[in-house]
Amino acid sequence: MEGLRLPRTQRRQQILAAAAQAFAETGFHGTSLADVATRVGVSQPGLLHHYPNKQALILAVLEERDEEDSRHLEETFREADPSVVDWLMALCEKNATQPELVQLFTVTAAESLDPAHPAHEFFQRRYRRIRQAVATRVELDQQKGRIDPTLVPTDLASELIALMDGLQLQWLMRPPVDMCAILRRRLERLTAAAGVAARQGGARSDA
Repeated sequence: MEGLRLPRTQRRQQILAAAAQAFAETGFHGTSLADVATRVGVSQPGLLHHYPNKQALILAVLEERDEEDSRHLEETFREADPSVVDWLMALCEKNATQPELVQLFTVTAAESLDPAHPAHEFFQRRYRRIRQAVATRVELDQQKGRIDPTLVPTDLASELIALMDGLQLQWLMRPPVDMCAILRRRLERLTAAAGVAARQGGARSDA
């Protein structure tokens, strides 16, 4: 029996939430449309009315989560000039409230290494976009003296993304690590090093 009839937008959100949980638990290949339909309380044809196949469904789930992260950052820093530390910590603290979505991205990113995976291109584009966004923040911080100007922004961006991904994986394990505390300490060392470099540069110029 079909679940209670809902407005289209509300039903799609319900489907995406159920699909995100299913994909996080069993991966793309282990999840069936029938399972998602059961979780939502609709028939499989009813589910297909909104998403024509499993490939379209997982891409919709991933894109919705990325859009939500973008909205969160825009709202958080609407009237601010965030440093890369502020920006990454805001993401980490948000992720700490949604373990199911962190698990979804961790599992699906690993699966997507297969070029035949439906999310392969999504994650290729996503990592390029995130690296560029973090590198841009690093460059702005270097101009303001917050980060050592001798560091290569794209290299540092890759390092910080790898750190966050690795911490998220360990956070999902038991016992979990305190990923945001570890990340903050690493970022504070990064900005502290910039202060040391600036003082040393000033001392040399005065000599």
